[in-house]
Amino acid sequence: TMTTAPVSTLPSDDRFQQFFDTAPIGMAILSPAFSVRACNAAFADLLGLTPAQVAGKTFDTFIDDDAPEKVLNLIADARGQTTDALPPPLEMQIKGARDPVSVQVHVQPLAGSPDTVLHFIDLSRQKAFEAQFIQSQKGSRMQAIGQLAGGVAHDFNNLLTAMLGFCDLLLLRHKPGDPSFPDINQIKQNANRAANLVRQLLAFSRQQTLRPKVHDIADIIIEVSHLIRRLIGANIELTLVHGNDLGFVKVDEGQMEQVLINLAVNARDAMPEGGKLTIETRAVHTDTPMQRGAE
Repeated sequence: TMTTAPVSTLPSDDRFQQFFDTAPIGMAILSPAFSVRACNAAFADLLGLTPAQVAGKTFDTFIDDDAPEKVLNLIADARGQTTDALPPPLEMQIKGARDPVSVQVHVQPLAGSPDTVLHFIDLSRQKAFEAQFIQSQKGSRMQAIGQLAGGVAHDFNNLLTAMLGFCDLLLLRHKPGDPSFPDINQIKQNANRAANLVRQLLAFSRQQTLRPKVHDIADIIIEVSHLIRRLIGANIELTLVHGNDLGFVKVDEGQMEQVLINLAVNARDAMPEGGKLTIETRAVHTDTPMQRGAE
């Protein structure tokens, strides 16, 4: 003998209601006037509301977009269409409990009724994975750029070392008072400046070993200020204010310069219309820990 699976004894309306209420994707039924006749718990959860709070509201209330008409037009176009002629799914954002929620909306006319059924697929996890993938790709590109910059900087550093060595040899033959001495000295000074730029590039690419030493912070700021002025552009005024009676600091010079460069670039990005950037040093004595923002 053969047995068959028991057939549900629920009336068709009850079966539909059970399916509607327990569906794992968001569902909502809209009237011709775009009023939400009913929605299931999955859709209400996306909004951070209950189904009772959603029912009766117009659908554009929940659209997080300056121009909700495009969504409403899509719904209107789907009314009375056959399955083959339905518009493609639409990606949009709805107002979540805290932040907007990205969803994919499938529109389908309700058979035998002027109402429309909307199916909502939550894309939050997919968007998060996409952002994570893009970030990892960006990290790989930045790592490759850093390695390239580091390799070029090492080669350039070798050339500068040779240039400085030949300058020293020339200075042995052309003493102060010789007509060529100022020119050779200028070549050496500019080569030293180029060597400092290379050192900063190596620190940026993380290919330089940290060597903490005792420094005067004012000397570091003055040296890096030439690079900062080029980075922030002509529409931002750079002012250095040096404090009195400052102690020395024990830092890696390249790393300290990188901190100053990062702060300067952040300040530049915060002032797209131009402004004033002041770097100030002063001696501060603290008896208790100081709080800065949330840190």
